[in-house]
Amino acid sequence: MANVTDPLARPIHGTNPQNLIEYITRQRIYDSQYWKEQLFGCTATDVAEKAASQLTAIGGVFGGNAKPTRFLCLILKLLQIQPDDEIVDELIKNDSFKYIRALGAFYLRLTGRPSDIYEKLEVLYADSRKLKYRNPSDWSLIHMDEFIDQLLTEDRVCGIALPRLPSREVLVESGYLEGPRISPISKLLGGDSILTDLNDQDIDINSLENEVEKIQNILIEMVKQGNKCASEALSERGMNIDDILKTEKSEIYTKEKGKKKSKSKFGTLFKVSTTGKSPNESKADQSSEHGVFENSDEYWNDERAKLGLKPLRK
Repeated sequence: MANVTDPLARPIHGTNPQNLIEYITRQRIYDSQYWKEQLFGCTATDVAEKAASQLTAIGGVFGGNAKPTRFLCLILKLLQIQPDDEIVDELIKNDSFKYIRALGAFYLRLTGRPSDIYEKLEVLYADSRKLKYRNPSDWSLIHMDEFIDQLLTEDRVCGIALPRLPSREVLVESGYLEGPRISPISKLLGGDSILTDLNDQDIDINSLENEVEKIQNILIEMVKQGNKCASEALSERGMNIDDILKTEKSEIYTKEKGKKKSKSKFGTLFKVSTTGKSPNESKADQSSEHGVFENSDEYWNDERAKLGLKPLRK
């Protein structure tokens, strides 16, 4: 009975919610130790607590025996208990725990209506935090906005076949969505950016070029931080990503070289003469000014006289 869907749960896409995950994968989750020990009799609150304390990566199945990840087990538990829409919204709006947000976004992609999916997930494009992704054979790092883009554009994510999602243009033409999506970059460019009013006929070409240059600079900074989507966007525009990364490495090298120079200048406890000469050289110069040269008899007789000794024998 632990694997039965909640009797009060409504059908999703005309079927049992648990059937959204393939039968073989579902049976492997039922047989996993984490499902039997940690997720028995859990409520939506318990799932959120376990996601906050135990979830450290996202992914589907891994290893030679196709072992399911904890992320996939929690997704199936949410499909089984079918939490309220308000709870799912709170999971997505959670800023403190990124894996809780990823969990809520994946569940909404499986069960939500197309208009709700676009409205609630497109906001997460502004989240660029890193996520650990468990591949079938290794590990990788992706960003939250990349994960959201996969949910909105790809057919399979984390090894799970996603329900068909109409394109945004179709939903706009049908009246389910209002207007095109406003990019989060427009906030960086200012609230009065001309990008929010492209239908205006009196657009200044110079101002448009300035806005495009700002966007390009932002994309370059994102590439330097390792964002794959920004790299693909610049590659489509004919820019060489290797040149950008080489420039970044040269800037880092020059900064480190400047630090080494400053350390060599201020990293000694001994006094440095203003003339740049050593103390012995300065003494030799002083003695040469008085006509007495170092290692001469007169020099050593003067030194012995200072110590109260007799002069050297000739």
